[in-house]
Amino acid sequence: MGASQSATKMEAVTGPEKSMVPVEDFAPLPRLQRPETFEEKLYRKFSSEPLVPIGCLVTAYFLGSGIKSFYNRDAGRSQKMMRLRVAAQFSTLLIFVGYAGMNAFTLNPRPKQYGEEEKEK
Repeated sequence: MGASQSATKMEAVTGPEKSMVPVEDFAPLPRLQRPETFEEKLYRKFSSEPLVPIGCLVTAYFLGSGIKSFYNRDAGRSQKMMRLRVAAQFSTLLIFVGYAGMNAFTLNPRPKQYGEEEKEK
C-alpha cells in the first residue's frame, strides 16, 4: 500500500524508467457509437439531399420505359427515352456535385486551428 496506490491521478508510461505522467496530459477517449442501420442512413441521406434519390428514380423510370419501348419495337420512343435517361443522369450528377460543393463551402474565412477552442473559453 505504498506510493503506487496513493497516486490516483498518475499512470505509468512505457519505458525503462517507468516515469509517471498525469492523466490530464492524455486526450480523452472517444465515445463509442452504435452503427447506423441501413434504414437510418437512407432516411438521413434522403432528408439531407432529397434531389439525388429523386434523380435516380427518374433515371430508372426513363431506362425502364426505353427498354419497354425497345421490346415493343417502337424505335422512335425508345430513342427518346434513352436520350431523356442520359439527360436525367447528367442532371443527377450535377445535383450530386452541387450538394458536395455546398457542403464543402463555408463562410468562415479562416478555419479554426487546433487549440483555439480552449482559448475562447
